Amino acid sequence: MASEPVEEMPYTEPPPAQQPATPAQPDQLTLKFRDMNDYSIDFKLKPSTKLVKAMNAFSARLQKDTKELRFLSEGRRVLPDQTPSDLDLEDGDEIDVHMEQIGGYMI
Repeated sequence: MASEPVEEMPYTEPPPAQQPATPAQPDQLTLKFRDMNDYSIDFKLKPSTKLVKAMNAFSARLQKDTKELRFLSEGRRVLPDQTPSDLDLEDGDEIDVHMEQIGGYMI
């Protein structure tokens, strides 16, 4: 059995590797809202979005009025009309959520 001559194929470079799709857009950042019971929700926000949107959503999940909760970032109070860029927040930062305490009694 005679073998047929093999035709040489020209060398071609492999196609460039495709970049994997990133789940978060570069103009978005993820903030984690966490309460004292370790209940947390991650929110994807644009740096220019007012934090009141995430605050209201977190309050609704807890079935509390937003006025009953205090939101803190690195010990500083977070106001509803502030944005992540106002507070210099970065992707992955946490916002601590505490119950408002009114009054008190000293012994």
